Amino acid sequence: MGTEILLYVPNIIGYFRLILLIISLVFFHHPLWFLLFYGLSVLLDGFDGYFARRLNQVSDFGAWLDLMVDLISRGSLWCMLYKWGYIVMMLEWTTFVCTHARGKNWKVIEKEKFPTICKLVMAKNFRTVWGAMAIGGVFILPIWLYAYDTHFLHEYLLAPRCVVYAGIALLSAARALAASVEVCFIYFHIQQMLLEKKPKHDTDGILE
Repeated sequence: MGTEILLYVPNIIGYFRLILLIISLVFFHHPLWFLLFYGLSVLLDGFDGYFARRLNQVSDFGAWLDLMVDLISRGSLWCMLYKWGYIVMMLEWTTFVCTHARGKNWKVIEKEKFPTICKLVMAKNFRTVWGAMAIGGVFILPIWLYAYDTHFLHEYLLAPRCVVYAGIALLSAARALAASVEVCFIYFHIQQMLLEKKPKHDTDGILE
């Protein structure tokens, strides 16, 4: 039964997304092709969850794979864009470790002492204005910055500079919003670890 999960339709989509990502990175210095393949990979992210529910192929592996592909995709792009991009990548991966330790219900924080802004972002599984802003900042900002740095927005889309800079400002603010939530999860995870009791030892150093 375990091996069958590997061939679930949502997971096959995840493998295909990874292939598209690799192809896009090969064309990193060719904006049109990069954005085509990278964009397809991001677009398919909206289909694996749909097919998982539609075909009753929900699995822990599938949820993990989906997050892995997202993190690898964004991390690769951030690191190839800027020398400091690894800082964003480290923040996202550290947050993943903290949320993964909370289990399947990691998004449920209503009864915990999280700041109000975190609860606004996380409410209804991110299906609020605040949640949409945070998700948009996480996913769209690196793509927008790539399109800006490679002059794709100016030369291919003929976007006015005011639109380009407004997009950078808005998406950066949205990413900062998401970062505030990520920092909160890391903080609460560390707090939880500090509250854990140390195991007792007997005189021979053996756990009681």
